[in-house]
Amino acid sequence: MYYGRVQGIGIGPALRKARLLRGKSIEEAARETRIRADYLKALERERFEALLGDVYVRGFLRSYSTYLGLDPGKVLTIYNRHFGGPHATLPQVAPGPIRGPRSAHPHLPQLVRHHPSWAFLIGVALLVLSVFAAAGLLSRSKAAPKTEGLSGVAGSSIPVQRSTVMVILHAVDPVYASVRTDGKVGFQGLMRKDESRTFQANQKIEVSLERGGLAVITVNGHRVGRAGNQDAPFKATYTTDSFRRAPSGNSP
Repeated sequence: MYYGRVQGIGIGPALRKARLLRGKSIEEAARETRIRADYLKALERERFEALLGDVYVRGFLRSYSTYLGLDPGKVLTIYNRHFGGPHATLPQVAPGPIRGPRSAHPHLPQLVRHHPSWAFLIGVALLVLSVFAAAGLLSRSKAAPKTEGLSGVAGSSIPVQRSTVMVILHAVDPVYASVRTDGKVGFQGLMRKDESRTFQANQKIEVSLERGGLAVITVNGHRVGRAGNQDAPFKATYTTDSFRRAPSGNSP
């Protein structure tokens, strides 16, 4: 995506002012948000073309503005006004608690938001998980009877149909990830340490990681291991044929 020279759209100055009001340096903000310092500098200078693409720009803006106590919805609205309409994304949990009262930012009233209680957020998350679990049980009851057991990250057997592709993503440390299943957004956001997510698709699964070495990938029952170098971005596409076990008697 091409980023033109749009001067003074207001996002960068607002982010920098909010950070200074909190008394945080770029390095402190990078440690607490798990977003690289050079990426945070690019956001504050509105140099979005220096980041990893539009999906990452939106994710970083959402996480950083939430960390600073700004309303990510309004920040993204300003961004969309200059760089196109909003893309479909899944809601994500902020990377850390917001410290300090709302009045800590008296000069940014239009961007400060009210924070819902954690009890409410946890209740909503449990409700969503229960709906997806019920839908998964219903779809399994209608599936073909012949399935193949595949070993996951923890060694448990997971039934998977031959005609599908399954990817298990396990975060060794906090890592920003983006996953697309058959071209649709399956997940986009920050995975916390020891968090695991399972994705299934009919044709392909695309995985993008800000730092490949911070996650372990299992594809179709085959434990691939760490996705790449510790500080290097990682991108890969997996299909129904990726890492399939060979028939009995042949080497894998």
